Amino acid sequence: MDDLSITPISDSACSSYLSAAARRLCCGNMLATYKRHGMSWDEELFSERWRDNENYAIRINGEWVGFISLKALPDILYLRDLQLVPHWQGRGVGSACLNWLIQLATEQEYGQSLMKDRASELSPGAQPCPRALRLRVFSDSPALALYQRHGFTLVNELCTPTRSGSIMALERPLSFQTAPMLSPRDDHAPTPLSGNAPLDKIIDDLTEEDALTITPKRKRQSPPAARNIAHH
Repeated sequence: MDDLSITPISDSACSSYLSAAARRLCCGNMLATYKRHGMSWDEELFSERWRDNENYAIRINGEWVGFISLKALPDILYLRDLQLVPHWQGRGVGSACLNWLIQLATEQEYGQSLMKDRASELSPGAQPCPRALRLRVFSDSPALALYQRHGFTLVNELCTPTRSGSIMALERPLSFQTAPMLSPRDDHAPTPLSGNAPLDKIIDDLTEEDALTITPKRKRQSPPAARNIAHH
């Protein structure tokens, strides 16, 4: 039985260390894919985006094994990154992380807290909660099937061709829960696991309509951690 936890990365000395680790991990995981699709790795841009995102550490049995980066857009919660060290890829951890994220994002209290600073950007009558999760994935990525299994579907108008395929935009609608029932412990456990253009520049061009204006980070109650997870 492996213990999986997902916790916010706070502004501290630990944050600096995890930022550097996340940068190395992302580059190591994605560099070959970027080159295959005619894109380049931009380390400075990654660091800039890291500061603007809401970042979470993924740990198994206390050991850091990856990270999740989120960004709030008007009525959209954007999963900007989900990266795992190679040893834990293909072992159900990514699926558990998506279960955790979907459960977290559909809790009304969290959604309202996330979107409250963007209320002025919402259309009239819209609820101050994200209506959907959105992400982008390369068309030849093994993660595509994982996202599809978790209910993400293609958004054609937000996809773009690349040298070796395309960057696909996927969305998953959110259905909100009110006053979730909690057990005496303070966590929610997901289902047990049985052209050399910088990529971020292309993504920002594609999502101009999503108003990628950065809002200052807000302090909020820590999200639930996922515990006691067994892998296949």
